[in-house]
Amino acid sequence: MSQPQKAAFAPRAITGTDGAIATTPCKTRGGRYFTLTLQLPQVRPGDRGRRADIEAFMRAYFPATVATLGCGT
Repeated sequence: MSQPQKAAFAPRAITGTDGAIATTPCKTRGGRYFTLTLQLPQVRPGDRGRRADIEAFMRAYFPATVATLGCGT
């Protein structure tokens, strides 16, 4: 992930110019944490134009997915 920086949508989340990753405690049959990774290999590493879109996607998708798993963010 290029140019990572802390994101505000989850306590353990970072966004970059070409992706994002977020994790939260979530006890399920599959494990104790849920981690969502978004990778956009088609975005050039120095292209900063997608960061806001990446964060907006993760801000909506991450909490909604966590909620479907039955654990809070």
